[in-house]
This record gives sequence, C-alpha cells and structure tokens, in this order.
Amino acid sequence: MHRFALATCGSTLLLIVAGGLVTSTRSGLAVPDWPLSFGQFFPAMRGGVLFEHGHRMIAGAVSFLIAAQLVWVLRREQRSGVRWLAGAAALAVVLQAVLGGVTVLLKLPPQVSVAHASLAQGVFCLTLAIALATSEAWKNAAPDSGGVPARIALRFGRIAFVLLYLQLVLGAILRHTGSALPLHVVGALAASGGVLALCAGILRERNVPRPLQFGAQALALLLFVQVTLGVTALAAGVPRPVSIATAHVAVGALLLATTLFVTLWGWRLSPPAEAAPARAGATA
Repeated sequence: MHRFALATCGSTLLLIVAGGLVTSTRSGLAVPDWPLSFGQFFPAMRGGVLFEHGHRMIAGAVSFLIAAQLVWVLRREQRSGVRWLAGAAALAVVLQAVLGGVTVLLKLPPQVSVAHASLAQGVFCLTLAIALATSEAWKNAAPDSGGVPARIALRFGRIAFVLLYLQLVLGAILRHTGSALPLHVVGALAASGGVLALCAGILRERNVPRPLQFGAQALALLLFVQVTLGVTALAAGVPRPVSIATAHVAVGALLLATTLFVTLWGWRLSPPAEAAPARAGATA
C-alpha cells in the first residue's frame, strides 16, 4: 500500500507539471470540447493538443490511481485518519476534474482556472500525507521522541505551510491573469521567511530526528532553487520561458509538500502535550 501511495503521489506531481505546461504554452483552448477532445478519445497529438490532451490523459490516470487507493485503504486500513485522507483525496480529484472541464467549456475564466491550479496543490498534499502515513517509519515512530526539534517543526511548519499555500495561489493568479505581480513578490518574501525560520529552527538544534533533518535540508535546497527560478523568470520578462515557468510551478509544489512532510513529522514526534490539540482535531 505504501509503494502504491508513493506512485500515486508521484503521478500527482507529474500532473501538476503537465498542467503547468498547458498554461506556460498557452494551450488551454487547444482542445475546445470536454470531456472528449474534438469528439475523440485520442486526437492527433500535435501542437497545443499534445499538451492539453496529454494533461487530460495524465489526469485520468491519476484519478484512477486515487480511486484505486481509496478502495484499497477502505478494505485494508483500520486507522480512521488515513481513511478520511483517502476519501478527501478522491473527492478533491473529482472536484478538480469538474473545474478542469468548466475551465475549458467557459473559455478559461480566470477565477475557475485559479481554483483549478490551487486545488491541484491540495490534492498533491493529500496524496503525500497518505504516502507518509502508510510508511513503516511513520507507523513505528515513537510519538514523544522528537523533543525540541519536533515542537519547532510543528509550530513553525504550520505557519510556513499556510504562507506557501497562499503564495502558490498568488502565483496562480499571476499566471492566469497577468496581474498581482507585486503581491506575488511580497508573498514570496513572506513565504521564504517562513521556510527559513522553519529550517533554521530545526537545524540549529542537536539530536534532530532523521526525518526532520532530511526535510529541513531538502527545504533549504528547494527554496534556493525556487528563488533562483523566480528571479530568472522576472528577468526574462513576458512571456516567461516555458521551461522556467513550469519548473517554478513544480518546485513550488515540492516546497509546499516538503513543508507538509516536516510539519506532519513534527506532529508525529512531538510530546503528547504539544501534539494533543492537533491530534484532537484530527480525531474529531
């Protein structure tokens, strides 16, 4: 189940990259109908159709994987939290498909396009949480073994996650409307500060649990790459290079997911008194 969950999570990231390519190449209306493409399941894959219909094919595969994951979890998993996560992922991917169809049928209304892009990040995070929860390392972890680093990860991680998600929404607004660049830059500064505070808070401690150390180091590297991509995209002007713009979307998704990874491990490894409010909310 864990390996299947990892594959599902990876395919969801691939779907985000494919969606980013559709926007970066301005191929959103290369196929004017939905759910079929020119009334066919497999149209000629040329020009923008390659990106738009390719995106739909990947979306169909991801939807199948998430549905299969839900069935598997409901049959074999006893933990209610994991069952709820799988159900939420399945519901979110259905809503995501509907938003994708509405986006095409209504000729790319910005509000729907932004919602479609933003929800994709949420689906990715849900699949990551399922993959993490089904791992042996998660199941075998002692809930009070993280000490101060775990408390820092839990406290600062939640703030960094919210800041990053808001920043990704601003990025979607910028990509689909061409506006909100100043807000996006301000959001980038705030999100970067949140991630740096999270990484510094964890790495300056001693005896950091391996998942937190790995997550903080990965976050620092991803943040450096993301800032570099963002500055490069700004310097390139409009239209942004397809490779840079799409990589910026993909690394942003990885930043968000890695922040969630660190935060969840902070919750898992925190002393019961620290994690009790979050666990009570999760149980409810």
